[in-house]
This record gives sequence, C-alpha cells and structure tokens, in this order.
Amino acid sequence: MVLPGLIKNSFNNNVNQDKKKRLTSDQLDSLEKSFQEEIKLDPDRKMKLSRELGLQPRQIAVWFQNRRARWKAKQLERLYDSLKQEFDAISREKQKLQDEVMKLKGILREQVTRNQVSTVYTEISGEETVESTSIRSSNKPKIAGNNHHPHPVAACNYLFNVDEYNPVSSPYWGTVQLPSYP
Repeated sequence: MVLPGLIKNSFNNNVNQDKKKRLTSDQLDSLEKSFQEEIKLDPDRKMKLSRELGLQPRQIAVWFQNRRARWKAKQLERLYDSLKQEFDAISREKQKLQDEVMKLKGILREQVTRNQVSTVYTEISGEETVESTSIRSSNKPKIAGNNHHPHPVAACNYLFNVDEYNPVSSPYWGTVQLPSYP
C-alpha cells in the first residue's frame, strides 16, 4: 500500500529538481578552466569556487564528478579509436601475409610436382659421377624377387637404383673383398 504523503513528497522533489538553476556561461567557463588546471577537486578549491561563482559547494562537487565522467568516457573513446585503427592495420597485414603464404604454398606444390621425377647426380668417388633418375619412394612399387637395391640418397626422399650403376670394380658397395697381406 502506498501512502498518499509519499507520493506527494516525491512529486515535490521532482518539482524542486526541475527548478534547479542552470549555470551561466561565465560559471561554466570558470569551472572548465579550473577543471583543466586540476581534474580533482580538493575542499579548499571547492569552497573558493563556491564563493567566486555563487554556487553551493555540493553543486560544484557534482559538476566536477560529472565532468570527470565525461572526460573519462572521451578518453576511452579516443583509446578505442586508436586501438581500432591499429587492429585494422594489423588485420590487413595478416591478410596480406596469409595471401602470400597461400601463393608460396601453391608455388611449392608446383615445384614438388615437377620434381617428383628428376635427375640426381651422386658423386661415388673423387672422379666418378653417377647419373640416376630418381623417383619418390612413396610412388615406387615394391616388386618381390627383382634385382633392384634401393639406397637412400643423403638428405632426401629419393631412391638410388644400383642396376643403373655398373662400374668395372665397385669397392664402394662392399661386393669385392680386399686382398689380405701376409
């Protein structure tokens, strides 16, 4: 149950709030100048401004509080704008780098496709060089009973076919035993 006196009092408070006097432009200029000098309001300064401007100390305190809130909101807005610009620039740079990575991956795929069957030169001794067609190990079929002896070439996934190298003597492969001396 609402008491009729409470409704009447709240109505009177609203009327009093509507009758608050507005600050003059000179008062606003003085308050703004004081705010620019120091954002915080100490009690001595509040009393001085109250006497100079003919306002209640509480009204000056509330004005400073509201002004600080507006100032902080403006600072946050500026910070947001700055961060948004940085974010947009970084996003554009990221997209540019991702596009470049995709382009380079495409080039790499093309080169791998072209190099699946390539000519490899392997040095057997100081004077001899063997030319061999290399095939990726994943593509070579395994045939039982054939005379192919795959040997990996250093640091790659290619196979070396021994049948393609048939020198007169091949001590490199360990098939010839060295003579023993008495």
